[in-house]
Amino acid sequence: MNWPSFFPPKCPPSEAKDASEEVFRLVYTAPPSVKDFESYAEMRPKEFMGNCEASGLSVFTAKSDALRLVKRVQALAKQGKPVPSGDLVASANLLPEAGKLMHTPRNGNSHHTWWAPDGFDHAAAFKVVT
Repeated sequence: MNWPSFFPPKCPPSEAKDASEEVFRLVYTAPPSVKDFESYAEMRPKEFMGNCEASGLSVFTAKSDALRLVKRVQALAKQGKPVPSGDLVASANLLPEAGKLMHTPRNGNSHHTWWAPDGFDHAAAFKVVT
């Protein structure tokens, strides 16, 4: 599998597993666009370049965890604070050719980091579900 050129060496990590489950991601637009799938390493390279986890994308394996994050994002937006993601939830059924997943929980939730191979069409794989 070929990885994007901005991934650091040994990324994804060897403990990451083949993608093979339904995942949920917060997006800005329906249908999702390319901008909905930019990693922190792509958006803020000076801050995150060389960081393997920041080179991947945040997804959840439980829809309820994604919906909880939507509420947090909406609360931040109401306060006029910058928000890290959109407030729509999109899902995809990932197969091994979609790359690697690793459980990277935040407070015990179903957060995973997903590393997609170079050329993967993220927007085509995801459909908005909320």
